[in-house]
Amino acid sequence: MTPSQNDGFYELTADGVLRYRFHPGQWQAWQSERRHVVVLAGTQGGKTTFGPSWLHREIQTAGPGDYLVITPSFALLDKKALPEFRKLFEDYLGLGRYVGSPSRRFEISEIGQRRLWGHSGRAYKTTIWFGYATDPDSLESSTAKAAWLDEAGQPSFKAESFEAIMRRLAIHRGRVLITTTPYYWGWLKAQFWDAPGMTLI
Repeated sequence: MTPSQNDGFYELTADGVLRYRFHPGQWQAWQSERRHVVVLAGTQGGKTTFGPSWLHREIQTAGPGDYLVITPSFALLDKKALPEFRKLFEDYLGLGRYVGSPSRRFEISEIGQRRLWGHSGRAYKTTIWFGYATDPDSLESSTAKAAWLDEAGQPSFKAESFEAIMRRLAIHRGRVLITTTPYYWGWLKAQFWDAPGMTLI
């Protein structure tokens, strides 16, 4: 994306500043400082568009390390979440490159590290890992600083997968963004809607 262009949600100014055009619900989620932020909305509510922006800010704040993007399946990842992620991280910000095999991931380059933190951070490799929540075992064996869970309200996104993700975030007390349509009354309702003090948009 060239300077001064925009697609309605992002705008990259001529001096390289990225600006967002949040609607009121997105803005409320953006301002939340809670560890768990759940954005519930119907189709075309701006949920998946919001996710990469939130994760970008978490990476800037938490620093070099590993991060997670989890969807119920890789088919859903390829359909919406991954294109939105790559549009921001590759097309607009030029932070690194996506690798599809053997493990799906986005690797932050040295140039990307300078853009994020003002230094290359060569001693610290920063990677965003993409996973699917149908198989909880596939989400083990990593330590992450933040996670974006897209369409976590689908029945195939298992409660055991959410628990595995939280274990990956435990060391750094990493924050979690959940963006989803409320498909059914499952673990998501019990974990967040029924719990006092949660921020749900």
